Amino acid sequence: MSPEPVKDTPPADDDRFVRRMIRRETSASRTPSVVAALVLLLVLAAAVGTAAVVVLLDERIAGIDPRTVVDTAVRAPAGLVDAVVIAVGAVIALVGLWFLLHGLLPSRRPRHAVRSARLGVVVDDEVLASAAARAARAATRLAPDAAVGSVGRRTLDVVLLPASGVDVAALAASEAVERELAAVDAVPPLTAHVRVRSTGRIDG
Repeated sequence: MSPEPVKDTPPADDDRFVRRMIRRETSASRTPSVVAALVLLLVLAAAVGTAAVVVLLDERIAGIDPRTVVDTAVRAPAGLVDAVVIAVGAVIALVGLWFLLHGLLPSRRPRHAVRSARLGVVVDDEVLASAAARAARAATRLAPDAAVGSVGRRTLDVVLLPASGVDVAALAASEAVERELAAVDAVPPLTAHVRVRSTGRIDG
């Protein structure tokens, strides 16, 4: 009796590669924010450098002497200077806080990974929402536009919109959506919530 073939297990490097690819596909890129911050810093550095060179060469920028601008600011009333400094400082602090939070807080694309033994699979949230809404409609025999799905980070909401006076088996719809989620096995896991709109629709 010949021995059963041994199933090949994927190397650890392949697992890490798949996880890295899935993380890249489900996480939003921070490249635009980094580019915007670098461009802003370059513009500020260029402005300061240009003003310093103009002052050293005793020239003007568009007919304006930077030293005159500085002298005017120094001679301004103390209250006005303080207000301008506070306003500029507040703007800079808000911009810096936005870049800091954008860099530290997790950001994600509207996608979920799907468990697979051999492949890294990523599905758009709209596809998951559409599949759940279709399963709910099939279980309740509603019209194609009588169920709407939406997907968050860990929740999937399906809203049923039956015609006025039509009873809907909400339990059957919930079970159908749960079966659909179990078949997909999304990561991170999704918790389904099925609701029936009490007002209903008027078909005619």
